[in-house]
Amino acid sequence: MSVLEAAFRGQRVVVCFPPDGFADWVPAAEVLLMEGFRTWQLPHSQLALLPDVLSLYARRARVGVGHVVDAAGVRAAVEAGAHFVSAPVHLPEMVEAAGDVPLLTGGLTPQEIAAALSAGAEAVQVTPADVMGSGYARSLPPLFPGVPLVAAGRLERYQAEMWLQAGAAAVSVEGVILQPETGGKTPNEPSEVRRRCQGFVQLLATPES
Repeated sequence: MSVLEAAFRGQRVVVCFPPDGFADWVPAAEVLLMEGFRTWQLPHSQLALLPDVLSLYARRARVGVGHVVDAAGVRAAVEAGAHFVSAPVHLPEMVEAAGDVPLLTGGLTPQEIAAALSAGAEAVQVTPADVMGSGYARSLPPLFPGVPLVAAGRLERYQAEMWLQAGAAAVSVEGVILQPETGGKTPNEPSEVRRRCQGFVQLLATPES
């Protein structure tokens, strides 16, 4: 089983919860499940929330921890029960800290991605993918044919589609689905979460699934 299959179970859209958290995240989580979005990522800043999320949804969703920047953070996420861990950088000690838990380390430039691969990364998270523009989305994945790349950032629907069409294996979407443009600790209303999910749903599954 590949690292992405182990982490995401075939889904190509990961929904990221915000760094500031939500006072009441359950309604949004329920809508995600109803709309078929079963792979979620909590930021490391909200690691204390993970046991509650897992107690309610571990059987129905893959719940990872992201924004981890060192081996200690990886170890803490693993110990808390994360289904996968992602990081914006690649450090060799992170791999050891992850153990058997799927780990996606990061890079942005071709040089950084190549360095992560040469250091043993099985998949690379391209982050922050939203800052590089549409030309980068179209041109980067073909430089690494066969390499599982995950584009991560505040990706609108059309940006996510460009990355996937260019060959990225998945996208990790921050903010766009769950939060209003103003951000903050108030999530979108369930009806708005549903509407935004429906914009991404055609991108959700791998073509063969």
